Amino acid sequence: MARPRHQPSDMKVVADHVEEDPEVAEMVTRLEAEADREIAAGTVTLRWGREQIAVVKRAAKLMGVPYQTYLKQVVFRQALADIEHAEPVLAQQRETGVRIAP
Repeated sequence: MARPRHQPSDMKVVADHVEEDPEVAEMVTRLEAEADREIAAGTVTLRWGREQIAVVKRAAKLMGVPYQTYLKQVVFRQALADIEHAEPVLAQQRETGVRIAP
């Protein structure tokens, strides 16, 4: 299989660095910073069926946000609600020693 041919760049080597378009340099710096933040923030992969994804995308569209943003918001709100509900129950179990079945 033949290798794809690459077009030569308009870069000029000056001493130990490469001169490049300031706009390109700014864009690369910005994209690298975004990638670093994303990696630092962590990544979650979900495997869902097409129908489930369609429902989430529909809800996100109704709310006027991208579906990934919508997912983060909904999951975060639900996690807070679950914690708020579970903590008093767990505290009562610790005090009484009685475990309440889920």
